[in-house]
Amino acid sequence: MKRVIFNILIFLFPLVFVVYLLPVDRRQRYIQLKDDCSWQGIWLFDRIHHNNTAATIVFLGSSHTLNGVLDDYIEKRISKYGMHVVNFGYCRYGVNLYPVLLKEILSTKKPKYLFLEVREDENRYSHPVFPYLADANDVYFATPFFNRDIGRDYFDSFLYRLKLLKVQYFRPDSLVPFRNGNFGYMGSRDTASQTLLEKAKKDQIKHPQNLGLPERDFYMAFPRFYLKKLATLCAENNIQLLFLYIPGFGFQENRPLEYLTYKKYGPVLIPPRNIFEDTNNWFDESHLNRAGAEKLSEWVADFLEKNADP
Repeated sequence: MKRVIFNILIFLFPLVFVVYLLPVDRRQRYIQLKDDCSWQGIWLFDRIHHNNTAATIVFLGSSHTLNGVLDDYIEKRISKYGMHVVNFGYCRYGVNLYPVLLKEILSTKKPKYLFLEVREDENRYSHPVFPYLADANDVYFATPFFNRDIGRDYFDSFLYRLKLLKVQYFRPDSLVPFRNGNFGYMGSRDTASQTLLEKAKKDQIKHPQNLGLPERDFYMAFPRFYLKKLATLCAENNIQLLFLYIPGFGFQENRPLEYLTYKKYGPVLIPPRNIFEDTNNWFDESHLNRAGAEKLSEWVADFLEKNADP
């Protein structure tokens, strides 16, 4: 049996090598995510590569950021500085995606500030689209500690690469028009029901997210590795890294549990609790609505007006 497995691996290795050796169109990586995150990926790519407007202040994060940061409003508020603000949020969690997106941004833009979303606690696992958007080196030389998803990422990266080659050489898609919008905010004006929010608050109290110290150090090895990688990339490109706390409704912690980790790399901004405690500011238990986003963005704009260095 071992010999059979060995022979299969020997057979597959040249195939894997060829698959990654053949070039693929980078825009296709984002086009083929058409069923994910309301196709936010293709706008993100085009905002980076096909829109000449600068990206001086960048926000990265999950749907908390997409729904919570009004980049157009913040840009208007600090217009006297001539800085352009972009919400590059992408749905779901996984800090290993952010160095990938920042490298994409840096290929054409020169941001001065990067606001990274943080929540009550750091997600421990790989972002679901990491293997689709990351280069082969980032996927196959990812940290193994504690990377639960490393095998899945290898497999998904290879299959996605095959899909991209098939599209490119055998059935090219019709041209997808460029998405020329400057801003990435993608929120809703709807307000969550009181019943939903009260249940979420009770669940937060009943199931606190804290881990014991040895267990925390073990499980947080993965996100801490990528936070350091992101911070290093920022330092190498003279980008001020800041962390913006955007918790879910009913959160119990006044600051994120990984606060000391973030603090090593940059300021941790803690918005006023009343923004998050007001039930009128929520679309659901995890995401601010337009009213909540306006309050959070006003607070961020106030911070930038006082602290930004144009």
